[in-house]
Amino acid sequence: MTTRDAILAALREAGATGVSGEALAGRLGVSRVAVGKHVKVLRDAGYDIVAELGAGYRLVSAPDAPLPAEVRAALKSGFWVRLEGGGETASTNDDARALAREGAFEGTVVLASRQSAGRGRLGRTWTSPDGGAYLSAVLRPAVAPSEVAPLSLVVGLGVARGLALLGIDVQLKWPNDVQLSGGKLAGVLLEMAAEADRVDWVVAGIGLNVRPPADAADAGGAGDAGRVAYLSDVVPGILIAEAAAAVLDGVASAYTEWASGGFAPLRDEYDARSVLTGCSVVVSDLSGTVRASGDVVGVDGGGQLLLAGTDGVHAVAAGEVTLRGSVL
Repeated sequence: MTTRDAILAALREAGATGVSGEALAGRLGVSRVAVGKHVKVLRDAGYDIVAELGAGYRLVSAPDAPLPAEVRAALKSGFWVRLEGGGETASTNDDARALAREGAFEGTVVLASRQSAGRGRLGRTWTSPDGGAYLSAVLRPAVAPSEVAPLSLVVGLGVARGLALLGIDVQLKWPNDVQLSGGKLAGVLLEMAAEADRVDWVVAGIGLNVRPPADAADAGGAGDAGRVAYLSDVVPGILIAEAAAAVLDGVASAYTEWASGGFAPLRDEYDARSVLTGCSVVVSDLSGTVRASGDVVGVDGGGQLLLAGTDGVHAVAAGEVTLRGSVL
């Protein structure tokens, strides 16, 4: 815990009583000037902290944003070792990639309340307004590059697991979307650096729509994703940091299971949440050329989509999935 986090924890503990700068300095072994500087940084981040004569500092309210201290306080998993960011950035994936290249440990996370250059799968723009939780995690799985393919499904399943802890039931659309009541709630974007026989790092980016932005025209999600869903649709008043922490807890759970046993043990759980199972679909490549079609029967142990056609069942490794006659 950093000194700033310790000050924030002490303010929370003190509640309406407040705590003096002198007491904080003595408890943490720093100067009162240092305490004042940390309080200023917290105020700049959006914390409402008042200073009252005879009572000291008192925390009035915390911002509804995915700030590291707020997310850390809500986390249950010990997997996440470092949380950074919390404000606006260009791209959490870019920030996490930079940290990964510098040697950041697995379990490092970059958080943001807004992205100015967010991106989704297939190079799409991911609109990232206030009201969402945008996070990218550094992972270092001990697998060959050829074994990473199911990881986007694993992360999506982790998002579903985490939200289930909050009583929110979501569905998964292969390969990287999370849906709520038919609307797009979240997306997953993986980026990787690897050598021929081993993965150096994977950055798993997640964009989650928690509540609508103040500007109703500024909707979250991919630019062509259709209807957008928000967690606040089903849990009014949900806090962004609470949602981010739940997602991270779920991802840690699914990822550690995959890292130790592969995707096969998670397959049935994924299929149970899939919105595609039983649907007649078309799978196209980046150019729009149809590569496969059929009825979805699930995913295989490697995370490939299984399509049943007139000539049997075929596995599809990648592509854009649409329902026959409409877009899902």
